[in-house]
Amino acid sequence: MRIAHVTDVYLPRVGGIELQVHDLAARQRAAGHEAVVVTATPGPGLESVVRLGEGALQLGTYRGMWPGSGRQALALSGADVVHAHVSSFSPLAWAVCRAAAAREVPTVVSVHSMWQDVPMFRHYVRLKGAAGWPVVWTAVSNAAVGGVQEALHGAPVAVLPNGIDPADWLLPARRRGDDVLTFISVMRMTRGKQPRDLLKTLLSLSASRPGRFRAVLVGDGPLLPSLRRDLNAAAPGTGIRLTGALDRSSIRLLLARSDVYLAPSPRESFGIAALEARSAGLPVVARAGSGVADFIRHGTEGWLVRSGDDLARTVAGLLDEPGRLAAVARHNRSVAPRISWQTVLDSADALYAAAARRIGLEPGERGEFGELAEFGEFREFAGSAA
Repeated sequence: MRIAHVTDVYLPRVGGIELQVHDLAARQRAAGHEAVVVTATPGPGLESVVRLGEGALQLGTYRGMWPGSGRQALALSGADVVHAHVSSFSPLAWAVCRAAAAREVPTVVSVHSMWQDVPMFRHYVRLKGAAGWPVVWTAVSNAAVGGVQEALHGAPVAVLPNGIDPADWLLPARRRGDDVLTFISVMRMTRGKQPRDLLKTLLSLSASRPGRFRAVLVGDGPLLPSLRRDLNAAAPGTGIRLTGALDRSSIRLLLARSDVYLAPSPRESFGIAALEARSAGLPVVARAGSGVADFIRHGTEGWLVRSGDDLARTVAGLLDEPGRLAAVARHNRSVAPRISWQTVLDSADALYAAAARRIGLEPGERGEFGELAEFGEFREFAGSAA
């Protein structure tokens, strides 16, 4: 089966959608599918990547699309099924979705952001009548599902999480040479991820509990220069570092030297870095109501907090009683999270089959779809979308 993953943002730009689409397409190729990526992001020419939008207007991270871009993308990809990956503003992905619907190409839409935060976009989705499109809708977490369903007037929305191989991240128990805890967080340095609030919390804790912890904040983005200025203006000896962007191998080494992962954003649609840290064995402190809550249970894999103040109190409590970390860390090292690449691949296949039925095709009626089956907990969603 030829699968076209359509995403406005892609490598060499680095972010959650970019890496997940790359990894998903690579895994599907390894499983025997033809998976190509169609994107508006400029970059090197690759056999498995179709890049569109040359000369189009640049709108920040995104490119505006020429009329007919959706039809052009479909023609170039030769897709049996379209898997569109959207955030809150995805001109290319929406153009391809409309073109695919008009040409009765089975289509799955994965929403990678929290639509609850973008009322103007919800209005746009309703204006375009997206709830009536013959596509299968998914979101990356239960937290993200609500906003998509609300925008679509209650249409069925499946959960198709981001993928990970937990065993690739599992680390042995850390042996500390001192009693100083190390906190780590990995994020894009943008306002929605709340790195400034996290830095303020850590600076305040450093003033009230000097020398009791170290912290490393990993990631690049528009706020990084100002965050570095804030850190440089603070009193010396905070033990806090801002590393900028790092590759996965470097992040894994930092996780091996850390004790707790912090995920401060209340609007984290999934939290792949938090899942990697949990798979490595680290307890996670995250916001309740975010996508992280799909794989972190309060008091078991970590702690879920209701506010920034609650996060600060929880972290302070861990500094005062570090022994609370041991049981959670043991659990995280001994019990793998249920999310894995195999469950994601199986679920994607089930949703592609549901997308074929959504346009009136039955399994076996069109190409490879006869070989697809429904798997696991996504059977109900896929069936309801058909």
